[in-house]
Amino acid sequence: MEARLVLAKAGFPVAQAPFTASSPLEFWTVVAELLARGVMADGRARLLAAARQLYEAEPLFTGPAALDDAVSAGRAFPVGWNVPARLVRFVGREDLLREIDTVLAGAPRVALVALEGMGGVGKTSLAVEYAHRHAHDYQVVYWVAAERPELVARQLGALAGLLELPVGAGADRVWAALGAFERWLVVFDNVEDPEAVARFRPSGGGRVLVTSRQRAARGLGIPVTVPLFTRAASVELLTARAPGLDADSAGGLAALLGDLPLAVEQAAGFLDATSLPVAEYGRLLSERPEDVVDQGQVLDRAGLTVANLWTLSVASLRARCPAAVELLELCALFAAEPVPLGLFTASPDVLGDSLLGAAARDTADWAGVVGALVGYNLARLDSDSDRLTVHRLVAAATRRAMPAETVAGGLATVAGLLRAQLPDLNRFTPGTWGPWRDLLPHVLAVAERALTTQGPAFGAAEWLAGGAANYLREHGQHTDAIRLLNQLIASEVRVLGPDDPRTLYARSRLAVVHEDAGRLDDAIAGYEAVLADRERILGDDHPDTVFSRRRLAGAQKSAGRHDDAIASYERVAADHARILGRDHGETLLSRSLLAGAYQAAGRLAEAIAAHETDLADRERVLGPDGSGTLYARSILAGAYQAVGRLDEALDLFEQVAAARERTLGTNHLSTQMSRSLLADAYRAAGWHADAIALPRSVLDYRERVLGSQHPTAIHSRSLLAEALQDAGEHTEAIALFTRCLADRERLFGPDHPRTAFSGRLLADAIERARLA
Repeated sequence: MEARLVLAKAGFPVAQAPFTASSPLEFWTVVAELLARGVMADGRARLLAAARQLYEAEPLFTGPAALDDAVSAGRAFPVGWNVPARLVRFVGREDLLREIDTVLAGAPRVALVALEGMGGVGKTSLAVEYAHRHAHDYQVVYWVAAERPELVARQLGALAGLLELPVGAGADRVWAALGAFERWLVVFDNVEDPEAVARFRPSGGGRVLVTSRQRAARGLGIPVTVPLFTRAASVELLTARAPGLDADSAGGLAALLGDLPLAVEQAAGFLDATSLPVAEYGRLLSERPEDVVDQGQVLDRAGLTVANLWTLSVASLRARCPAAVELLELCALFAAEPVPLGLFTASPDVLGDSLLGAAARDTADWAGVVGALVGYNLARLDSDSDRLTVHRLVAAATRRAMPAETVAGGLATVAGLLRAQLPDLNRFTPGTWGPWRDLLPHVLAVAERALTTQGPAFGAAEWLAGGAANYLREHGQHTDAIRLLNQLIASEVRVLGPDDPRTLYARSRLAVVHEDAGRLDDAIAGYEAVLADRERILGDDHPDTVFSRRRLAGAQKSAGRHDDAIASYERVAADHARILGRDHGETLLSRSLLAGAYQAAGRLAEAIAAHETDLADRERVLGPDGSGTLYARSILAGAYQAVGRLDEALDLFEQVAAARERTLGTNHLSTQMSRSLLADAYRAAGWHADAIALPRSVLDYRERVLGSQHPTAIHSRSLLAEALQDAGEHTEAIALFTRCLADRERLFGPDHPRTAFSGRLLADAIERARLA
């Protein structure tokens, strides 16, 4: 009752006073929070004046020395209490609160803790929560908003009156007066310039808590790094704020938000306010994060969003080290994965005459630029791998703030940096795959962004997208390759037009991927459309037109349309002979493919005669050990094997394997292909020992060079299983067939022809084992 009398005399809106407080401490804590929110002007001074009038004999209100035990006794809140209101929902930071308390409580006399971390991780909220929980531990608690260095001293000086110092006594006198108290706490929040608070070291029983995005603040005292939320904490906050959001959906959103506490709170507010379906919001976050980073409200922090969270830090960094901002903007255009810094230092010429380009040419300058960016907690450096990570939402906010022309120029630059490190991708040379594999996330991200532009970035994006599609196709990732090529084609139609040769080429590549994926109807339709357009635009005899007709013939053959395939191949062979000459390499290849079409159609005599003619022509034109000659010899061997002429087949296969080992070496893909074909011939001939040993060796090579999940390695595993089955090794054969089926289902899907073939082989192996 007496406490409410003080409130009424001071003019406090009594209707807002806490009527259900269980203790004096809880009562005055709630009052302090209301005052911090501005419930009445000059609230603390008016309350103190009212208390002095009502209780003139009470020493508590006559000077600072009499306040020693006021807070712990529950009779008042700490002198100077101006701490912001605590969060309504505070989650996931109990371990950090314990760490802060351990450091501050464990120091024998004085302690300074520096909370540092990137913007949005909740450093301020953590400091607020600590101050509220430990208000009763201190006689004086004062909060200084230290974002603007020039105002720090002024804010400290405002504490003078409450410490019975003359008005205008100044920050240094206030700081000295704090030493008269045994227990006091000052919080310097959001320190932008650590030098601005460096002189305010705690004395006596003082404790200082600093929050800052600057890594340099670590030098002020004992550093405590505030990390991102754990996934569990993100889910807890999302589900608490957004009713009806299940844990799995919340976990998916948290991943897209990178577990940044401010972003999690903002997203929860947006979902709660709009009732937007979670799946749709997740799609927007994934595809267009720049468009949603300013959507939603954070409780008690009006106007603060992910979009503007880092504005001040970037402006400060730009003034100090503009090259570091250039680096941030370029990194924001890559994928969310760590960016290898070697991309920049290996190709400084791509950066031109920019400040960043100059720094990339000098080791010391480069270290300074990277250090400045990391020092502002706008990126994280993994020194072991020399890679820089920019949080996905920092990147999104950075892209949002970049002018369109800066984005376009930046995309041209990062595309150039990637292209400088990527070899031309030949699907038969695994040595070129490493850089593509390592940089693939960045290649895809940059290509997809740059394909929406025009100008220099677009041409580089075409090259990146085409190479990435080749890599994905080679590794059986057909769905991803098709999606990327469709995006490439749509962009080329927009920028170049539907009849541009580059557009037609991309459409042809799309048909190739459809064919590889077993989508033969789509492949044939694609080839036919491209062929018709090339005939119309380029003419019947243009090399691209003839090439399209040959690709169409191959798809027709794969689909079992043998008459159509033979007719197409016959025309291609005739066209090549007429245009290029009978002995041209393309003519020889077309005749070989025609012979293969005869073989697939069951016209074996014609096939063998055509293969023999092709081999004789190649031996005459290319020599006995030319790569084209060895190819023709291997094809003829397969035809002999198909008609049961195994001795002749084995002889030719052995010749090819020996020649390729001699000319290319054992560890060449073509050599291993020849050994694989020879092993299959051994199996057909019943030479089980050789038929098992050789494919084991080939499988070991392909797993080592290509990877165990590469389509060619899976094929080798299937061939080994067939050889084991023929030799009566049913248990191992079934195990390998089972693995092949699982691998192909995962890689190609259940409806792919290769998956269906693996299923039939497994079923046959199980039946043969049962009958054995």
